[in-house]
Amino acid sequence: MSAEPLSGGVSSDIWLIRTDDIALVLKRPRRKLKVEADWQAPLDRGASEAAWLEYVSSAVPGSCPRVLGYDEESFAIALEYLDPARHSNWKSDLLAGRVDPAFAGAVGRDLGRIHSASARAPELAFQFDHPDLFESLRVEPYLVRTAAAVPEAREALESIIGTLRVTRVALVHGDVSPKNILAGQHPVFLDAECATWSDPAFDAAFCLTHLTLKQIHLPQHAAALRASAQEFAGAYQAEIDWEEPADVAARVARILPALMLARVEGASPAEYLNPAARDIVRAVALDALATDRPIEDLINQRQGAVHG
Repeated sequence: MSAEPLSGGVSSDIWLIRTDDIALVLKRPRRKLKVEADWQAPLDRGASEAAWLEYVSSAVPGSCPRVLGYDEESFAIALEYLDPARHSNWKSDLLAGRVDPAFAGAVGRDLGRIHSASARAPELAFQFDHPDLFESLRVEPYLVRTAAAVPEAREALESIIGTLRVTRVALVHGDVSPKNILAGQHPVFLDAECATWSDPAFDAAFCLTHLTLKQIHLPQHAAALRASAQEFAGAYQAEIDWEEPADVAARVARILPALMLARVEGASPAEYLNPAARDIVRAVALDALATDRPIEDLINQRQGAVHG
C-alpha cells in the first residue's frame, strides 16, 4: 500500500491511497485551516460533507464522487478516486486559459438541479441544520471580517449577512469554486464541508465570483470568461423552480460583489491576483455594492481606464 499527500485545499488533509486492488482518496478535516489568518472550524463538518455527498449521489447521479467509507470518530471520508487524465481540475483549466463556456453552463445546470431536488425534500432542513458551520466557514471569515476591514462597505455587507443568516431554502454546498469542480464528461463537485440548509443564491454567487475574478486576472480571456459566467447564470436560472427566478437572481447579484470584496479583504484572499488586479476587484466591488450597477460594466470601465 502507498499513501501520497494531495494538495489543493486549505481545510483538510488529503491523501491518495493505493493498494494492489484499489485507489481511493482519504480526506480528514483540519481544525485550523491552512491560511495566514486565524481561521478555525469544527471538525464535525466532515459528517456534513459525507451526508451531502450521499444525498447528491442519489439526487443528481454522477455529480460527485462516491463515498466508500466514513469514520465517525475522526470524521475522515474515503472517496472514489477520479483519474486526473479524465477529470481535470476546472480552476487549473481556467487559469491556463482553457475556457469552455459550455462547461460553465453544465456546472450551472447541475448546481440548479441539486438545489431544486433538495428544495423538494424538506426533511433535509433538519439533517443539514448547520447555521454554526456556515457561519464559521463562510459568513464570519468572508463577510464579517470584510465588513470590519472596509468601513465604507459595512452597511451593505451587514445587510447581506443578515439576509444570509435567515434565508433557509435548499441544500447549499457552500464552496462552489472551480478548484472544487472536476471537468470530465460532466461536472463533478468536490469538498462539500460547508454543506448547510441555507440560501442557494450563495452557491451561485460563489461560483460567479471566481469567474468574475478571473476576468480581471486574465484580461486576454475576459470575453470567454464573461461568456462562461453568462452560460452558468442562464443554465442555473433555467432550473429554478423553488421560488421566483428573479428573486434568486436579485440575491445572487447582491452577494456577488460582497464575495468579490471578501476575496481581497477577507480571511481567504485569492492567491493569484496581483496588486493591480486586487485594486480593480476592490473598486468594482465597492462600486457595485454602492450603486447596484452591473459587474461587467464596472469591470470594462476599470480595465479600459487601466489599458487606455
